[in-house]
This record gives sequence, structure tokens and C-alpha cells, in this order.
Amino acid sequence: MIEIKEYESKYANPISIIVIRNLLEINSKDYGLEKTKEMAKDFNVKKLNETLSNREKVYVALKDNEVVGTAGIDKSRYANDEYWILTVFVKPEEHGHNIGRCLIQKIEEYAKQLPIKKLVIPASITAHKFYYKLGYRYKDGREKLNEENMYIMEKYLENHF
Repeated sequence: MIEIKEYESKYANPISIIVIRNLLEINSKDYGLEKTKEMAKDFNVKKLNETLSNREKVYVALKDNEVVGTAGIDKSRYANDEYWILTVFVKPEEHGHNIGRCLIQKIEEYAKQLPIKKLVIPASITAHKFYYKLGYRYKDGREKLNEENMYIMEKYLENHF
């Protein structure tokens, strides 16, 4: 059974490992090993804890008391009526076991309490189809990569128009 808890600094080390593993084992297939090694530097325990501690809300997925995933939400830098879902990662061997879905559902539950219209996700090449299945659509209706080779996807929240 998956338990979703709010982030605490004690989770920084296992989350760091999960993020770095995903970057090197999964994302490197789409972005290259050199680029993902460079990206991984931003997810060392100290930097990661600082980043996550400053987010609006971060959740951690636990399975048998072991950290198996994380997802966070933060205010948009671009618009007052949107929040961004960031740092969504699941332990590679747990992909496909609904952990990511549980984390996104928890984020969406939280977001519905906020005075916002939509959620935005910068989705990797690997992850964009997962978010599409959860109801996120490509910004401007076009499935295209931005300058950072990410898909910007969004979902309008019900009853928030």
C-alpha cells in the first residue's frame, strides 16, 4: 500500500537518490548521459532539500516505510492563476505501479483548494504520455518540445473558472 506524506528534510537523501537514478537511468536515453549528469548536480541532498523546503507543497510516496516517489507544487512565475507541478519522480523499479498517479492526484486535491485555474507540468520526453493519460494537455494544443526539450502540459481545474 502506498502512503502519501508531506515532505520533511529527512526524506531529502532518498529523494535525491531517486531523482538522480531517474535522470541517469531513464532520462539519459532521451537527453544524453552528459546532459543528465549535469542536471543531476542540482539534485544533491543539500540543494534538493533547499529547493523542496521552499516549495508551496511537496509530497512523498512511501511503500513499506520506504521512499518511492515525490512530487511538488509551486506558484507560477508567469501567471497568478496557475501553479506548476515540479520534481515528479518515482523509483525506477516502481514505474508502472500507480505511484506517480497517486502523487499527481494528491497534488490535484491540494490545488483545488487554491484560487487557481490550472496546473502546468514541464514534462520530459519519457513522461509526457503519462501526464496525457491523467488529463493534461499540451500547451496551445501542440505536442512540441520547448527550448529545454520539455513538453509544457496543462490541466484546467474544475470549478475554477
